[in-house]
Amino acid sequence: CCEALLLTNPRIDRETVESVKGTIVEGTCKWITHDVKYRAWLNSDGTSNGDTRLLCISGGPGKGKTMLSVFLTKELEKHTAGVYNAELAFFFCSAQDPKRNTAVAVLRGLIHQILSKRPQLVKHAQEYFKTPEQTQQTLLSLEALWLIFNKLAEDVDLGNMFCVLDGLDECDEDTHRLLVPRILRLLSSEGSTQDSEQRPSTFKLAIVSREIPCLQKCTKQLNLDNKEMASDIERVVSTRVDELSHIPGFNEELRAQVQKKLLQRAEGTFLWVGFAVHELSQKKTCTEVFTALESLPRGLNGIYSRMLLRIPAEQRQDSIAILRWVTLAVRPLKLQELAVALGVQPLHPLSLEQAISDKITEFGPFLKVQESTVGLVHQSAREYLLREQEDSDVVLEAFRVRPQNGHLLIVQLSLDCVAQSGFQQEVVDLESPPSQESPLLQYAAIHWPQHARSCATLD
Repeated sequence: CCEALLLTNPRIDRETVESVKGTIVEGTCKWITHDVKYRAWLNSDGTSNGDTRLLCISGGPGKGKTMLSVFLTKELEKHTAGVYNAELAFFFCSAQDPKRNTAVAVLRGLIHQILSKRPQLVKHAQEYFKTPEQTQQTLLSLEALWLIFNKLAEDVDLGNMFCVLDGLDECDEDTHRLLVPRILRLLSSEGSTQDSEQRPSTFKLAIVSREIPCLQKCTKQLNLDNKEMASDIERVVSTRVDELSHIPGFNEELRAQVQKKLLQRAEGTFLWVGFAVHELSQKKTCTEVFTALESLPRGLNGIYSRMLLRIPAEQRQDSIAILRWVTLAVRPLKLQELAVALGVQPLHPLSLEQAISDKITEFGPFLKVQESTVGLVHQSAREYLLREQEDSDVVLEAFRVRPQNGHLLIVQLSLDCVAQSGFQQEVVDLESPPSQESPLLQYAAIHWPQHARSCATLD
């Protein structure tokens, strides 16, 4: 049953985060290891008053939460290696990945890791995996998975199990409504069914997320808008400004001025610093650097607007379509899928992937391509595109994604794709469709109903 639970490998997900966001800057994040609330959580044996088994770490968009989670998981790996009967489980949620944005996905990920490290506890899951049919039902059932998870977390043989759950705010509404309240009850002194005097160790969870209503009842809160994070962003700015050292005449005095201005405008947002330095690093002279620096808008939305306004007018229609698909897609799209969705016709001898990659290049860092898969740079970019308020700028208004119209267009194109496929003559294996079929067929055939339901919901 353990292998059946596996949806995504958390260590690969962590590697992907570091690949996309970059490695942790030396000296950052270390402050948390000395934080009083974190130390209380780390050293809790579950018997003290105050519900110390749950720690909620919160911060706004682009405040470095995920990188802090990466740091925490690595620190806890070292910590558990030196503590008797201690283990670590972690999960990185992602709004853009259906394998990582639901309550079912979270529970499957945590249960799989716990059973892998505590195989003797498989007894709590076996009754739910007796037949293939029962296994399939269990893998899709929040109720069944919660019963398993609850038993695991309450078992005295679990030992000292640390868990880090990153990006809970990126999960769907059912996760917030159905899963989080259960976790809060489980890890509260009132909710536990264990005899604390007999419990040699405990299950402890750190949730790293934006502030969301369902977490307000968490009694141990740690907010990232603190002086320690201010020190971290100073270190990040100092490190990133090194990228400008190739510019002729960029001396220590100018470097200090750039650092000062970046810190003033960053408003504690690491993501903004990354975008700003990316733009400055494209400049060839110090004059160009300071001209660009003065014109940098404050806030992530201002940066996103600036990126979109720079897309050439002749590329605008394709760019609008790209953003519609990337924002509303049920799962991240491959380059070939996106190219077919847009009807891209590559010039000889260019490949389909190269043609669509060239169009994506126009977005700068707004979009990312990882292993031939296209995604938005950050959840805040998705929220920016889906903003409900109309934009006074006609160009930016054109880029704004309207879900109802967008889902309808995707349904229409998906059904056209299915109608033109071999489904008319024979059964097509969607796991590995024949090479003559459209690269978009698998996505279109599987996910068009979900887009159709989204249209109905929004109507």
